[in-house]
Amino acid sequence: MTKEQVFEVMSLFKEVYNNFHFDQTKLNTWHRLLKDKDPAVILQNAEKLSLCSKFVPSLSELVHYSEEEPPSGPAVPTAEETQQMLQERARSRRNAASPEVREKALAEIRRILNIPDEVNKNESVG
Repeated sequence: MTKEQVFEVMSLFKEVYNNFHFDQTKLNTWHRLLKDKDPAVILQNAEKLSLCSKFVPSLSELVHYSEEEPPSGPAVPTAEETQQMLQERARSRRNAASPEVREKALAEIRRILNIPDEVNKNESVG
């Protein structure tokens, strides 16, 4: 890429992202890192990323962006993955202790730790 082509990409980012600023030093650095890259690919990636990312893309994202790989962010599970997670949660709840068993276990813990029942009863009232 020529320095003018790098300037074009940086100018696009400056227009799209309010928090993107550059100077001659930054332009020189970006040019040094992008000079061996295909300008058509970089500009196309810059335009695509500008449309789908609310954050200024990194140089790595600019160079390696592909439509199969969306910009980084939290992963959204598929419908099948969501169904599996819900089924697992339901299985876990079925295996949970009954309220009676839970209270018996808590009473035993209080006894072992020498915690009077009055403290527990006062907390549940308030």
